[in-house]
Amino acid sequence: MAKNMQKKYQKTTLGEFEYAFRPGNPLIVFLNCFGDFDTEQNFSKVIKKLPTNYGVFAPDYLNSGLSGKSLKSYTIHDEAIKLVKIINDLNAKDVIVVAHSIGGVYAIHMLDKIKNLRAFVAIEPTTREIILNPPKEQVYLAHKHDNPEQFIHDKIDELFTKSEAENFWNTTIKNGERFDDEAAQNLTKAMEKDDFWHSEQRVSNEFPVIIITEAYRQKEYQRSEYFNQNAETKIVPMGSFHYIQWEFPTEIANITRGAS
Repeated sequence: MAKNMQKKYQKTTLGEFEYAFRPGNPLIVFLNCFGDFDTEQNFSKVIKKLPTNYGVFAPDYLNSGLSGKSLKSYTIHDEAIKLVKIINDLNAKDVIVVAHSIGGVYAIHMLDKIKNLRAFVAIEPTTREIILNPPKEQVYLAHKHDNPEQFIHDKIDELFTKSEAENFWNTTIKNGERFDDEAAQNLTKAMEKDDFWHSEQRVSNEFPVIIITEAYRQKEYQRSEYFNQNAETKIVPMGSFHYIQWEFPTEIANITRGAS
């Protein structure tokens, strides 16, 4: 666990959220990818590169990580609104959202509702296009892996210290074991039923968006719902696979600091 980090729990009508928290300003909100990864661990290399006076809010989604099972049917939007309430109750003077993968969809539901939001840093956020109408270019096909789980396992071993990698993978396995098939299905349904996929909702122009992506996806993000017309919005090509925060944590931490 990063310095001064605490594990906290918040009960809601949808279920109980667990989140890693450190007080400070600005408050950096980390939104995770889809699956069993612990949010704090997924962003641990970036968190370690941030000044210790920066606040951190890193929640696990329902039916994953150390959060609880959902208590009723829900969507990403429903869950995002509950997370906004927790964030706003922290009364941060400045907030920066850093979202990875499906965390981008959560962010789209949250950004215009978070008080004192200053910027949005998106690490290969999930686009409607990549899910509903995937690009057919050869470069996209070349980035698919026959055994994605083994590929990611190998990357964790490569990019983290031996003890960090063992802890990361053991935590991921334990997270998965906490939930039954019904919880896993509810997690998938929350994503599939969300209205984001069939709406025209876009990120507002009121704040800058920094999109960090592998170079081959730049055009996809230029035409995506994440790219807005704010003068400071930009796309930063970086990384060789989807978990860019593991490869370039210093650079992402510096981008986040610059956005504050």
